Amino acid sequence: MYRNNVFLLLFLKGIITSSAFMDKSTSNNCTEIRNNFAIANANFTYCAIQHSRPITLCENCVDIYSNVVESYANMSKDVINGSSCLNHFINLDRLEILQTLYQNSLDLWNRAKCHECFVFENGQHTRKQSNETVQFLKYYNIFMSCVNDTKDADTLCPDCMNNYILLRDYYSSISKYNEKIGLCMDLVDIMNTTWSFWSTSCCKYREHTEYTFIFLNVLVIIIPAVFYLIAQLYVKKKDPTIIQQSRFAESLTVSGT
Repeated sequence: MYRNNVFLLLFLKGIITSSAFMDKSTSNNCTEIRNNFAIANANFTYCAIQHSRPITLCENCVDIYSNVVESYANMSKDVINGSSCLNHFINLDRLEILQTLYQNSLDLWNRAKCHECFVFENGQHTRKQSNETVQFLKYYNIFMSCVNDTKDADTLCPDCMNNYILLRDYYSSISKYNEKIGLCMDLVDIMNTTWSFWSTSCCKYREHTEYTFIFLNVLVIIIPAVFYLIAQLYVKKKDPTIIQQSRFAESLTVSGT
């Protein structure tokens, strides 16, 4: 009987020890997942600051941002005592540090509309660049190659004008297509920089169609003014006709009365 009780106590102790070890192991696993999220979130913040000017956040931080999303999702997958690891770190106080930091990263990514630079497949964010992004960067690289390869500043603008027009027109086309949702901030910043460069360096070089448009507008303004001046100078004013009565007619009128 005594031996049976001792065996039972040892058995229960083994179960308790094993359970404690499992809880500790699971707890350590949650801590590891939390630490992975902390590192990913810190790396994304650093990456965003490093690529804030010029803005290349979407292109250079997409992998790190994906790590933030994945590490946060992993905290929901790992379960301890019937509850996910995430529940052990959020909804416990007003700070909700993990949730706040994750939301900050999410908000920054969405404000930059970085998702517009990449492909969505099966409702999931991927790291593959969209066709619009690939095509835009292709036109931009061609334009910049022309700028960098042109040694003579006097010939840069006429030599690279066609490449600039191609880039500008394509950007306008995808801007109209995405008018309601907006464009990826990387592309917007590239185009703003290109416009600034071109307006500063090549403003005097215009397309022939632009010259025609300007000429026609000036002509439309001038023609009515010229016509009005000609009318004022050369059209003789017609004097009003005044009928004068003779003295004889006046005398007849008086005698008749």
